[in-house]
Amino acid sequence: MPIFEWVEEIEDIYENLIENAKKESLEDIEKLNASLEKDIEKKNLKNQEVISSALATLSEEVNEKNSKFGELISKLCSKIEKNYYGNKEGLMILIFEKLGFDF
Repeated sequence: MPIFEWVEEIEDIYENLIENAKKESLEDIEKLNASLEKDIEKKNLKNQEVISSALATLSEEVNEKNSKFGELISKLCSKIEKNYYGNKEGLMILIFEKLGFDF
């Protein structure tokens, strides 16, 4: 009967439309996924650049502060040594007095 053939044709067309829609949707999803992966990769690279830059700046600052600290320690040690030798005689007399050797 022609009506059944017509219904079968409609069912075939419907199934084809659904299959085509699925394929197009899958392609769109794959394209979107690829685009998102590229965006994530770009953001990761940008984040790595920012972190590397921050670490480089921090490293420079730490090295500078370390150098200044070393200079200050060196100056302080020299000052302590100079004061010690300048006051050595007085310190020895004071130590002998405290120990009771001041005859």
